[in-house]
Amino acid sequence: MIALLIATVGAALLGGVLGALQWLVVRRRVPIPRKAWITANIGPALLAWLLVIMPAVISAQNSDANVSTAYLLAASQSLALGPLLGLSQSLVLRKVTRRWAWWIGANLASWLIVDAVIYLLSHLFSNLNAFTGDGSIAEIYLALIATTPLTGRALLWVLAPTALTTADKPKTP
Repeated sequence: MIALLIATVGAALLGGVLGALQWLVVRRRVPIPRKAWITANIGPALLAWLLVIMPAVISAQNSDANVSTAYLLAASQSLALGPLLGLSQSLVLRKVTRRWAWWIGANLASWLIVDAVIYLLSHLFSNLNAFTGDGSIAEIYLALIATTPLTGRALLWVLAPTALTTADKPKTP
């Protein structure tokens, strides 16, 4: 029961903050309701917590393993669920842009690129251990932040005025 509560709070915090920050940018291009966008972020975050992070933590607790290492490893594995976020958000975007399906691919590509770069860097720098369980929470956040420029640029392209559906195109005087 406690694990479910932690998962729900973690998902609401992660999805809610990410969704609110993204919505501040998205709303400047298209009229997407804040609640719809934030909900599209919380759902995948909840799935990541319930399907990846919490099972790893519960398993660590049951085997008397280091719970903080379990959180770290599970969080790094949940990075692969980033494309799930793109899928959920694309369902909101398809109402306003013809390029909505590209958003799924952009999320997948950005997460794969960042994971590959971090993996390669971990071979060059022995202190970068995000994917081995010896790393720090800061390394996980670094990976999350590193996807931002890639997905942000892609989102601007997906929401370019030429890609918007006719009903949502900005009106020229």
